[in-house]
Amino acid sequence: MKIGLIGLGKMGKNHLRELERNLKVKEIHLYDPFCKDEFKHFFHKNFDDFLKQNLDGVIIATPTHTHLDIALKVFPKIKNVLIEKPLALNVDEILILEQKARENKVRVGVGFCERFNPAILTLKEKLLEDEIISINIQRISPYPQRINDVGVLSDLSVHDIDLVRFLSQEQILKANIYKSFHYNKFENEVMISLKLENVLANIHDSWNGQCIIRKISLLGKKYTYELDLKNFELFINMQKIPNLYENSPLYAEHKAFFELLQNGVCKNLANIEDALRVQEILEGVK
Repeated sequence: MKIGLIGLGKMGKNHLRELERNLKVKEIHLYDPFCKDEFKHFFHKNFDDFLKQNLDGVIIATPTHTHLDIALKVFPKIKNVLIEKPLALNVDEILILEQKARENKVRVGVGFCERFNPAILTLKEKLLEDEIISINIQRISPYPQRINDVGVLSDLSVHDIDLVRFLSQEQILKANIYKSFHYNKFENEVMISLKLENVLANIHDSWNGQCIIRKISLLGKKYTYELDLKNFELFINMQKIPNLYENSPLYAEHKAFFELLQNGVCKNLANIEDALRVQEILEGVK
């Protein structure tokens, strides 16, 4: 399998590390006109040459504001594309991506990698025998200096809104978003209240922490669940439960992308519609 990777910043290098571990990947082709590092893989200085490599799939891991332009150049040449979250800057851009993907018959996956956190996947299995009453998510970290084109909603909250939908398998009927600004023009502290068909959810995301916290408290009709997403740990009624899955979230996401590439479907990988539903919540679009 020949995979192309566009973007070699922090997230791009995370993708590269996991691609290198995957025995299905026989060739890795790289493109980033701003990266000066040296790699053992095929590194292309010309974008057209990169697209001519008969690639089975391409991963786009560049800054959010570049996703639309790059995707529109990739879609006519590559039929399987994984785009990092957030998919685009706004609903309008996502709708353009959706239309162009359909016109070019491109299968698109979206990088909501928290879906593949071992604790999340294990919880998903356990919830088959329970019903969710409420979900509370807390995702806190120090301010990320590498991000300068979006705020905490697009960086962190997209994960958590998607997780609420992914775990509950319900549509969000109402959302209230409260945000504050402490550093620049982008929000860095948010509280989100969500009303679903049968579930209530609350999300607290922040770039104002002095440490990293990624936790979920979920109340079911039978059990109480606590997750530490950072350490991949699941507790049911205060008892630690062994994970049913072992791979890192990104490795598992790649595995799902390859399943999409080979079979045309993958039940856990997010798609354009998932990204659109999340972005609609962020923008207050009904």
